Amino acid sequence: TPARLDASPAQGFPRGYVISDRATLTWSPDNRRVYLGIIAQSAAADTSRRRSADSVPDVDIWRTQDERIQSVQITRADADRNFTYREGFDVTTNKYIGLTDSTMRDLELAPEGKWAVGRDTRGYVSDYKRPAADVYRVNTMTGERTLMFKGMMIGSGVLGISTDGSKYLFWKDNKFQAYNFDAATSKTLGGSTAASFVDMEYDHPGPRPSYGIAGYSADGGSIIAQNRYDLWQVPLDGSPARSLTNGAGVKGEMRFRHVRTDPTDPLAPRSVAARGIDLNKPVILSAYGEYNKKSGFYELNDGKLREIVLEDVSFSTPVKAAKSDQYLFTRQTFAEYPDLRVSGPDFKTSKKISNANPQQAEYAWGRRVLFDFKNKDGLRLQGILALPDDYKPGEKRPMIVNFYEDNSQNMHRYNAPSYITGMGASPMEAVSRGYITMLPDIHFRTGNSHSDMLECVEAATKKVIELGYADPKHIGVNGHSYGGEGAAFIGTRSKMFAAVGMGAGVTDLFTDFSQSWGWSYQVAGGSGANGNDYYLFGQGRWGFSPWDNPEKYHFESALTHVREASAPFLIMHGTADPTVSFSEGMNFYNALRYNNKDAVMLAYPGEGHGLRGLANRKDLTIRFFQFFDHYLKGAPAPKWMTDGVPFIAKDMAREPG
Repeated sequence: TPARLDASPAQGFPRGYVISDRATLTWSPDNRRVYLGIIAQSAAADTSRRRSADSVPDVDIWRTQDERIQSVQITRADADRNFTYREGFDVTTNKYIGLTDSTMRDLELAPEGKWAVGRDTRGYVSDYKRPAADVYRVNTMTGERTLMFKGMMIGSGVLGISTDGSKYLFWKDNKFQAYNFDAATSKTLGGSTAASFVDMEYDHPGPRPSYGIAGYSADGGSIIAQNRYDLWQVPLDGSPARSLTNGAGVKGEMRFRHVRTDPTDPLAPRSVAARGIDLNKPVILSAYGEYNKKSGFYELNDGKLREIVLEDVSFSTPVKAAKSDQYLFTRQTFAEYPDLRVSGPDFKTSKKISNANPQQAEYAWGRRVLFDFKNKDGLRLQGILALPDDYKPGEKRPMIVNFYEDNSQNMHRYNAPSYITGMGASPMEAVSRGYITMLPDIHFRTGNSHSDMLECVEAATKKVIELGYADPKHIGVNGHSYGGEGAAFIGTRSKMFAAVGMGAGVTDLFTDFSQSWGWSYQVAGGSGANGNDYYLFGQGRWGFSPWDNPEKYHFESALTHVREASAPFLIMHGTADPTVSFSEGMNFYNALRYNNKDAVMLAYPGEGHGLRGLANRKDLTIRFFQFFDHYLKGAPAPKWMTDGVPFIAKDMAREPG
C-alpha cells in the first residue's frame, strides 16, 4: 500500500502549516524518508506599498532594536512570506519527522547516511558582524538535535558535510577541522607535516579564510586541500597530510588546481566515488603562472606531474566527451577570440570548430605587455599595458590608466569592442584610438583603501614612464564604482594626471557608511542592507567605523580634498543607481563647482550603476573619448564641454558635439 502523510496536528504536523509546492521533494539515501517543505498557511498579503492616506495609515516603523532593518524586511518580504521549512516523512512507518522550525530554519542534509546539520542564527543577526550561528547535529530519522558548536562562524569558513555523510568540515584557528557525527567529537586535520592553507593574499579585515578545497578523494576519506600554489591530500582521520604536487607549485610560482572534465549528468546517481577525485587514476590539473601569466594543464599520475601544455594564453575548463578522449574548450588572448576548440588529451593539436569573429581580421587589434612595479613596502606587483599595433619602440603616447583591484590576471583576456557602460573604459576602444592603456594591480592594507589605490596607481604610472611608453604630460586616470571612488580620490590628491574620469563612485565615506545598500523608497534593486558590513569587512576594507576613526574617514574621502584638485573631471552617474547613490556624484560635482574647479557631470536619468540603454552607452562612449582627446591629445573641446547644454535645449542637442 502507498505511504500517506497525515498532515494533522495529531500526527505531529505543525498546526497552521501545509505542504509547500515551492520546495523540491528529495529522498534519503536509503529511500526510507522523503524530505519535503512546509509553509505557514495564511491569507494572501496586500503587497501594494502605498494606500490611501485618507482612509488607512501607511507607516513603516524603524526601531534600532529590530533584528533586521525595515529596508531589508521590505526587500525580503516575498521570500519571508514564501519561506519553507525542511521536514521529513518516513514512508516505512508513515511518520512525520520535524527537522526545522522557527528556532532553526537552516538545514543541510548529508548526501549519505542519517545526519543533517542545522543552524540557529537567532541572536547573531547583525548589520555588520560576521555571520554566526549555533550549529546542531540533526538525526533525520528522529528529528533529535545535539548542539555541536555555540556561536560558530558560518559562511565561507564552512566546507560542509563530507561526501560519505560521516563528518562536518569547517575552518577554525587557521586549520581544517572535522566533526565526526557518530562520535560527536572534533579533530584538527593535516598533522604537523602539512603546509599552511591560510589565504595570505586575503586583504580584508577579519580572520583569514583558507584557499578552500578541490573536493574529496574517491573513497571519501580525505579532502584535497589547496594552498596558494599546491594541492595536498588531507586525511579526515587526522593522520599526516601529503603533497600531491610535491611542492612544484611553490617552486615554480605556478598555481595548480584540480579540473573536473567529466560532464555531470544531473539525473545520474551520485555515489561517494562519483563525487570524489580518484587519485589512483590520472588526474588533470590546471596550471597558472602567477607572474608569467602562462596557463595550461598538467597530468598528475602516481604521484608524478607531467606537463601537457603551457602557453601564453588563457584556457577555459575543458569538457571531456562522454564516449571518447576528445575535449571541448576555448583558448584566448587579448587578440585571439575564444572560439570553441576540440582536442585530444594533449591539448596542443586542437582544431578550431567555431569562427565567431571573422571580421576581426580587417582591424588593427593591438597587443599587451606585462610589467612589474613595486609599492612603498617593496611588494612585487604587476600591471598590463595595451599597445596599439602601430606603436613604435621608444615612442611616448598619451595613456589612460584604468584600475579596480587586481588586473594582471587578465593579461590574456580577450576584449571585444563595445560601447562602454560606465567609466571603466575597455582597453580595446582606447587602443583603437591610438592610446596606450594601463591596468595596474592594487595592493590593499586595512583602513587605507583610497591611499593604497593612489600609491599603486602612481607607482605603476611612474614605472611606465620610466620604461619609455607614456608621455608624462598626457596621462589620464579613470575608474568606475569602487575604481570610481578611487579615481575621485586620486584626482584630488595627485598631480600626475592631466584628466580624470570618475563614474558612480562614493566621495563621502562618512555618510555612505550609513546609507542603505541599493534601496530607498524611490529606488529599488539592492538588498536594503546598510553599508556597515561593506565598509567594515567587505570591499571597503576599512575595519573600523567613522566614529571609531573620524579623521581617517574624512581624509580618505575625495570630498575632503576638492580644493586640492588640479585636473579636470568628467563625472558620470545614473540617477537611479541602486548601488551608489546619485547624491554622491552630485555632491562631488557641487563641491568642485563651489571651489571653481573644472568638471562636467553626465547624469543619465533612470539609469542604474551601469548604463543599459544602447543610446546612452553610445553617448557615454563618444563623450568619454571627446573629453580625454581634448586633454590628452589636444583635440578641440566639443560644445557640450565649452558651452554646456541648457535643459530646455536638451531635446535639440541629443548628439554629442
